[in-house]
Amino acid sequence: MKTLYLHIGTPKTATTAIQFFCRDNQELLNRQGYFYPVFEWKYPNVLRTRNAHFLVGDTYLSREERSLEEEEKVFQEAFGQIYEAFEQYDGVILSDESMWNHGFRINGWNRLKKELEKNIFTIKVIVYLRRQDEFTYSWWNQVVKEGMKKTSSFTWKEMLEKLPVVQLDYYGTLEKIAAVVGKENITVRKFDRASFVGQAIQADFADAVGLELSEGYQIESKVENISLTKSSNEIKRLLNCLPGLDKKRNDLFREYLSGISMNPRNDRQYSMLSEPELREFMSKYEEGNRRIAEEYLKGQDKLFDDSYQVEKKWESGNSLMVEDAVTFFGMVTLSLLKKNEELEHQITTLRYKLNHPFQTVGNRIKNSRKKAQ
Repeated sequence: MKTLYLHIGTPKTATTAIQFFCRDNQELLNRQGYFYPVFEWKYPNVLRTRNAHFLVGDTYLSREERSLEEEEKVFQEAFGQIYEAFEQYDGVILSDESMWNHGFRINGWNRLKKELEKNIFTIKVIVYLRRQDEFTYSWWNQVVKEGMKKTSSFTWKEMLEKLPVVQLDYYGTLEKIAAVVGKENITVRKFDRASFVGQAIQADFADAVGLELSEGYQIESKVENISLTKSSNEIKRLLNCLPGLDKKRNDLFREYLSGISMNPRNDRQYSMLSEPELREFMSKYEEGNRRIAEEYLKGQDKLFDDSYQVEKKWESGNSLMVEDAVTFFGMVTLSLLKKNEELEHQITTLRYKLNHPFQTVGNRIKNSRKKAQ
């Protein structure tokens, strides 16, 4: 029977690198009987390489704003193309990290279940899991960095309290998915570079879907989504609160702070939680994590490292944040000065042309003759 391989993230586990790998190696995938479709429709702020996004549609729209009729039309068109691909290939690979947080809310899993009932293909779900505290921080860092959302101004404490749309009960979510596809059809992988097959996420994913990775495969050397340092992240969070902040200025702030974060200095030695806070936070998930190791990772005694060692807790206003703030505002000032100099030069040139109109017209005539020759 044909197999649909569905990679569902989770978010913040190098999903873009996996998607680019599949897109860039289409020919080699085809030779081994796999196909990675790239559909023609485009969702706002979603790369086309996220080819399973049709299962969840535009996840940020309310039910009133969504067009359920249009979503169903796209779903049917997508599966029409998938069934055509199955005529030529034994395996089709789909990937989108939104399925983890939104798959049940948007009915993506229910739609998939109906297709599975046709008994045309079997499904293999691949999911990478990251320790809950690390996942939450990485998620918050990304939301703050992107800006332009209500949650982009959340403090770390607010993020922990509200956890909007984030599914941290990994075991509970896996059990819901298992009810649709069967536990035997779920492959769980730890998002841990030390445990990746071939020490690379692309090689590990290839292994998860049964691909043989040969020398001919291309692996994008630079698929970077730079995380802001904790200090730069706090600066960006405060800037997100500015009234009247628009996309152009937001993108500018993000660019400058990402540049600063290229030199993280001692950022990794800081944690957003103290050791007691970390243990308390993780205690809610330890039993579920243990059951995942037992039921999905046969032979492994635990899902994540549970030593929970913390060097220092990060606090706002520390010396690194002061340095980042000074650097950021220095960069903004230099940019404004440069822009001002360019405007002054343009004004000087314009004044000269206004004061010497005949010379300006003469120069234009000369230039037009040169172009004609």
